[in-house]
Amino acid sequence: MKYYLVGIKGTGMSSLACYLHDKGDTVIGSDCSNYYFTEDELVKRKIEIKQYCEDNITNDYIYIIGLSIDKENEEFRKILELDLEYYYYNEFIGTFIDKKIIAVSGTHGKTTTAHIMKEISELSYIIGCGNGKYNNSDYLILEACEYKNHFYSYAPELLVVLNMELDHPDFFKSKKDLLSSFQGMCDRSKKVLINGDDSLTNSLIHPHLYTFGFSDTCDFVIKVIKESSSGYSFLLKGNGLCRFLRCNLVGIHNLYNYVGAYLSCILLELEIKHYINVSLPKRRMSKYIYGKCVLIDDYAHHPTEIKALYTSLKTLYPDYKINCIFQSHTYSRTLQYKKKFKEVLKMFNDVYLLDVFSSAREKEEEILQRKIDRYFRRFKKYHKNVLNEIDKEQYEVWVFLGAGRCNEILEEFKNNHF
Repeated sequence: MKYYLVGIKGTGMSSLACYLHDKGDTVIGSDCSNYYFTEDELVKRKIEIKQYCEDNITNDYIYIIGLSIDKENEEFRKILELDLEYYYYNEFIGTFIDKKIIAVSGTHGKTTTAHIMKEISELSYIIGCGNGKYNNSDYLILEACEYKNHFYSYAPELLVVLNMELDHPDFFKSKKDLLSSFQGMCDRSKKVLINGDDSLTNSLIHPHLYTFGFSDTCDFVIKVIKESSSGYSFLLKGNGLCRFLRCNLVGIHNLYNYVGAYLSCILLELEIKHYINVSLPKRRMSKYIYGKCVLIDDYAHHPTEIKALYTSLKTLYPDYKINCIFQSHTYSRTLQYKKKFKEVLKMFNDVYLLDVFSSAREKEEEILQRKIDRYFRRFKKYHKNVLNEIDKEQYEVWVFLGAGRCNEILEEFKNNHF
């Protein structure tokens, strides 16, 4: 088959492109010209990336549309005008991918958990860090996002719910709305594995539901034996399972992610590659050494995620000054959690803020940006000379943080200094 992906650099779209390419299909796509970290895997596979132009649209392809693409996009307009066959990202996966789906959902940790799962077992995957792969496995690991109930396109063999927080205030107006959305996803799934320590997640019901966590009431209980800067040694016990395991990742949030991935394989009776040191996906505490200085690239864009990242960095670098260059993602999220953002950003030594990275689903609003600037005025505004403060002779951590263009700033610094 021949596929054309509009918005191919999207975190899910680029992964889907890799999956289809590995499957043997013809794949090309289009996006803006700016560098985005998800294009690395596309370049490795020599998948052509065009710039948006309506002249790219012909009747030679089945079109897959990224969820951030609106109908004002010049290519999407042309597809509609010519009445060509097209599917949104989630619709295409739900309709055309003939594999049993392991859907990893929740507000935080989806990418990391899915990434760990594909590292400890041989599975096909479409992961939201620009990485996808097709193989002969019967199963596909897939991130399942709750925004606008997009995950309702899937009917998983196993649904994993890592946690639940109100993260899309432009769509979910209350925790009740959020719970209803996830319950609807549970109803579409054959088995459900949830974090039993998360109060909201623990409200979900299903006839084949399993819980994991530190609470003794969970089906699978985690007992930490040793915690260090090298990770965790722990006992995982319950439902006839009793195993001593090791997680080489730092941070309780990553221990939850690891256990969620491990138990997913257990519940589906998948072969597990034991004694493996798992890695983190792209832009999840990605580390670069610059003399005595440590540069961290991380996608965290919610206060809970930022706090977990900071805690992990303090464990790894207890005596270092930890600075942050941060770009918040969407006006709605920034304003909804402005107090929590201020609280977590205050933990860092020096903080430099870029203007909010506006989503395609909301218009850039100068008034809202001024309001945000006033509220966060205790922090410094980012300017290009900030990078001159990164000194390779200082024991410092510099975190390039957020879902916006901080990664581009880090890449520019690396190109000039590495």
